[in-house]
Amino acid sequence: MLSAVLVPFMKLEPPYTELKALIARILEVWGDEGKNRERVGEFIQRVGLGNFLEAIGLEPEPEMVKHPRENPYVFYEEYFEEEPKQDEGHG
Repeated sequence: MLSAVLVPFMKLEPPYTELKALIARILEVWGDEGKNRERVGEFIQRVGLGNFLEAIGLEPEPEMVKHPRENPYVFYEEYFEEEPKQDEGHG
């Protein structure tokens, strides 16, 4: 259902305290904010990946994005064409 890379590069060395702390933060947020019988992936989809990352204390990284945004309501200035200006003397 959901596939996202939360931590693209984490060096794991025993006793794995960094990984254990991340898992504890994820479980804490999910336990506090998740709905009854809601999976972690469903929770992330509901609240949004950005909000989830903020809640667990991770900074977004480009490697976390599966593909660029394809929202048709996002406009970029370079795609706007200027309308031809009418000469003031020619009606």
